[in-house]
Amino acid sequence: MPTTPHPTRGVTLCTRCSAPIRWATWGSGPQRGRRVPLNSLPSPSGGLAAHTTGTGGLVVRELDQDRPDAELLEWKALAHWSSCSGNGQQQAPSSRPARRRPTVQPPLWGGQLGRR
Repeated sequence: MPTTPHPTRGVTLCTRCSAPIRWATWGSGPQRGRRVPLNSLPSPSGGLAAHTTGTGGLVVRELDQDRPDAELLEWKALAHWSSCSGNGQQQAPSSRPARRRPTVQPPLWGGQLGRR
């Protein structure tokens, strides 16, 4: 019996169309570890099966011939890329902050500022 996700936990808004989405990580296959946005509500026509891990993360797999249906504790999901009404595609948020430009430090012992 498939489950349903929590209605608000882990839901953010798409930056392009403002629709509610959930970020998930591919659990297997060549895209393992990459992030993918999902529509926040389950979809009976979805081609993905998502489940929550013990630490609260969301893992997704593609439904294939070996496992064609959502299993216990999984729900059918639809990738948000296929239904986003914004232009372009949603980008996964960076896991690192942006690098800052180095600044010129004042001299330690009263020397001149800048290069010689």
